[in-house]
Amino acid sequence: MIYKENAKKILETFKTVVVVGFSKSPEKAANYVPIYLIEMGYRIVPVNPSMEEYSGLKVYPDLEAVVADGIELEVVEIFRPSEEAESIALKAIELGAKAVWLQKGIYSEKAQLAADENGVVYVEDLCMFEEHRRISL
Repeated sequence: MIYKENAKKILETFKTVVVVGFSKSPEKAANYVPIYLIEMGYRIVPVNPSMEEYSGLKVYPDLEAVVADGIELEVVEIFRPSEEAESIALKAIELGAKAVWLQKGIYSEKAQLAADENGVVYVEDLCMFEEHRRISL
C-alpha cells in the first residue's frame, strides 16, 4: 500500500511536524500523538487558533503564521474532519510543504491529486503514532 510506504518515508526523512488541529486535551489523538512524537525526537509545531501556548510550545493560529515565523513546512499533519482537511492540505501544498499527512479516518481525493502533481509525499487515513510504532524507528 502506497500510504504505508509514504508513511515510512515521512517518518524516516523528516523531523519537524506541523500539527494542524492540535488539542490541549490529553485524551485526544490530536494531543497524545504529537506528545509521543516529541518523546521520539521530533520537533512539533502546534497549530490551533484558540490557543497561544501549550506546555512551553508556541501554538500558531494557522499555517501562514508558521511560515511567517521562518519555520519550514516539512510535514503537515492534519487532525481536522475531511471536509476541513482538504482546504488545509491544499494550503500546506501551496505554502511548500514537503509532506502532508491526514490522520486516521480523514480523506481527500483533491488533496491527494494536488500532492501528486506537486511532488509532495502524501498519506491519508493512517495514524502517525501507530505507523511510528509499526516501523519501530
